[in-house]
Amino acid sequence: KTRCIMEEYDDLAEGPVEGVLNLSHNTWKTLPPELDDFSKTLLHLDVSNNNLSAIPPSIGNLVLLKSLDVSRNQIDIIDGAIGKCIRLRKLNVAANRLECFPEEIGNCIMLEEIIANDNKLYTIPNKLENLIALSILDVRNNDLTSIPTKLCRVPTLNQLLCEGNTQLTSAPENMRCNSDLLLFCLEMQQKFIDILDPKRRQQQELQNNLYQLNASVQDARTQIDRLHEEIASLEWERPDQYIYWKGRFLKLMGYLWKKILELWDWVKVKFWRWWTGRQTHLTYPEGRHI
Repeated sequence: KTRCIMEEYDDLAEGPVEGVLNLSHNTWKTLPPELDDFSKTLLHLDVSNNNLSAIPPSIGNLVLLKSLDVSRNQIDIIDGAIGKCIRLRKLNVAANRLECFPEEIGNCIMLEEIIANDNKLYTIPNKLENLIALSILDVRNNDLTSIPTKLCRVPTLNQLLCEGNTQLTSAPENMRCNSDLLLFCLEMQQKFIDILDPKRRQQQELQNNLYQLNASVQDARTQIDRLHEEIASLEWERPDQYIYWKGRFLKLMGYLWKKILELWDWVKVKFWRWWTGRQTHLTYPEGRHI
């Protein structure tokens, strides 16, 4: 094992030969930090068939890199710093454990080939549509459910390989082995999307306007009810209403006073009759009546 490690560092110590550095078929678990020393000379890096688990942020220091081969490792993540490798033309990440690409991959606008077969990819970033030089995209034997339809607009793309994605719904299975048919299918879908999306946006805008109008109507109703209550409470303070109700009150009081007087007269009459009758029937000791 010691000899093997020393041999690995011997390969690294020699540095790039005409811009090429081959570190394949070793036991590297991470990209060696010494690679930064070759940032001005390294053009092609092969670290395939190792034990790498990730492509680290330090990859962004290799700004002159034209090809990167990290196939047949155990990579499950690519750092977004790879977007700084704007001269990168070929990327081979086949036979790893990748589930997705970083969005920054779309910054590598000179990419011509992406080999990513036999991974665990479940999605492809839409930013790949920015790769105007891309000619080969190999995503066979992954877990993809869809392919960005705008890939059909990449003018140089002539090989789109996606067989072995059993859950893929972007194209019928019999089209997946024919790049021309697959790209044609994506183009038809994209044209449909171009027609449908503006209508959906318009529909959503109208729906939002409807919600706003409903909210405005509800707010107006609330304000109307509040104003109705305020008007009702202020009715009592209107001068004509005050005079009217004062007149009604005085009339009622006059009526009640009249009834009270009539009742008083009636009571006096009744009392007088009772009193008179009582005096008439008074008796005295000798049986005389008054």
